[in-house]
Amino acid sequence: MKKEVKARVLLVRVPKEKIGIFTALVDGSGRKAVVRTKEKSSEEVYLIATPDTFGELFPLLENIKKHMPEICILGEVESVDVG
Repeated sequence: MKKEVKARVLLVRVPKEKIGIFTALVDGSGRKAVVRTKEKSSEEVYLIATPDTFGELFPLLENIKKHMPEICILGEVESVDVG
């Protein structure tokens, strides 16, 4: 029997030219979430986290925003639409 893992997903707007460094910062923070772009040409990225690590994303993003103030947290979404 497969055990289902429920993920929580946060949508964040990041300038396209900074998505790479943003991903590296999230990965380097202990992999609290997996970063996936919404669409290839989009500035919107999904942060896919477990319910246990989802709450840790907000302090992490606030720390990243100190160096990248243009980041915008758009909110939690119910589904992931990776194009």
